[in-house]
Amino acid sequence: MATAKKTKTGPGKKALPYTADKIHPTAFIHERATVYGDITMGENSSLWPGVVVRADMNAFVLGNYVNIQDNSTLHSDSKRGITIGDYTLVGHHAMIHGCTIGRGVLIGIGSVILDDAQIGDGAMITAGCMIRGGTKIPPQALVTPDGSSIRIFENKARTAYTIAGSLEYVELARRMQKGLWGPFSRDEENAFLARAKEIWEQIKAAP
Repeated sequence: MATAKKTKTGPGKKALPYTADKIHPTAFIHERATVYGDITMGENSSLWPGVVVRADMNAFVLGNYVNIQDNSTLHSDSKRGITIGDYTLVGHHAMIHGCTIGRGVLIGIGSVILDDAQIGDGAMITAGCMIRGGTKIPPQALVTPDGSSIRIFENKARTAYTIAGSLEYVELARRMQKGLWGPFSRDEENAFLARAKEIWEQIKAAP
């Protein structure tokens, strides 16, 4: 059984209760996020206020430029961990449990992704979806709620906008650490989207 690294945050401070050696130096963990256990965070990934990441029974791997937004929860059991690919955006109040999520994926506000679900690269899971255990969502699919079920529209996702959102969150993390806030300019938003389109083409070319 793995144990947390006894990494000090500063003189006289308590050891961190997670694998701090697996957190990239550019990753951002908000002081009001709760993190426990075996977690890897890639370059410019971020955890926002109220997030709970409890990797107490299996390992979680968050890729580069992943953001987990306010009040979302990540957990699993002993049989499976969680993997989230680069440039994926997890919206507020989402529940992620023991599943695999690809690159450039949107997990919309309040969505639930359950054990052994697989979300393909570039898919968009819109707000309020329940993705039941073992469900496989194709790459670039747009998924919407449909009562107690979901509807899947293949190749309808607008993935560049998801990736642009992930790039915005990198800048938001930098701003927050400097005590800055305010809207992005139109030029900034256009730059995020232009870069996101390039990134999405690179992801598709390197499966």
